[in-house]
Amino acid sequence: MREFEKLWEAINFAFLKYGSLKRKSADVPFVVHPIRVAMILRAAGFSESKDKGLIIAALFHDLLEDTDLTFEELKTEFGTDVASIVKELSKPENISKEEWLRAFDTSSKEAKLIKMADRIDNLMDMKLPEWNVEKQRNYAKQGLIILETCGRTNPRLANKLKKIIDKILNDL
Repeated sequence: MREFEKLWEAINFAFLKYGSLKRKSADVPFVVHPIRVAMILRAAGFSESKDKGLIIAALFHDLLEDTDLTFEELKTEFGTDVASIVKELSKPENISKEEWLRAFDTSSKEAKLIKMADRIDNLMDMKLPEWNVEKQRNYAKQGLIILETCGRTNPRLANKLKKIIDKILNDL
């Protein structure tokens, strides 16, 4: 039961830290996205009991980029492992998105898994009017970089990501 206590604490923390942020593509609380990313990982067979830190890091994967939370605060609250994974998932300001995605080739297994689940959720959420055709095409093509750099980590997630990318690119 201890692993669930930490997960409940993490869910509460995520709700508090993401606060009133909204998704860019819909008028829903931002925290819905990291919860869906965690659910995608669970559907792929990962769990809070056997994959320590993975599900929690998934809940926090956008916190360092999108809120005023610091690495040190996250490390103090949830440990070095979780904070380090979240930091890997936070794009540095001085490089392009494509360069950053290519750098995932050397990232931890956990960061690669979360990045694939993150892109799966974002691509599935993309059909709203805010996403014009060019933006959809570019985002799907970035997904191909993620597939290239992270796909060998988990064939199940890679196959799901590939199917979604192919459908989007074929439908445009």
